Amino acid sequence: MEKAAYTVQEAAAAYGVSADVIRAHIRANRLVAKYPTSRPVLGAQELQEWFEALPSEYDSDN
Repeated sequence: MEKAAYTVQEAAAAYGVSADVIRAHIRANRLVAKYPTSRPVLGAQELQEWFEALPSEYDSDN
């Protein structure tokens, strides 16, 4: 079974960025965190959609 949600630290490790990058995207409303406890979690689908929407090296060639 795949994970349904990730902590900030798990999301950062899964996508090869720092936890600060994930938190910055949450603050900028580019990622929506859920709060089942006092700590945020990010849905797996939300993270995948966020990642797919990030610019690629080809986007800057225009």
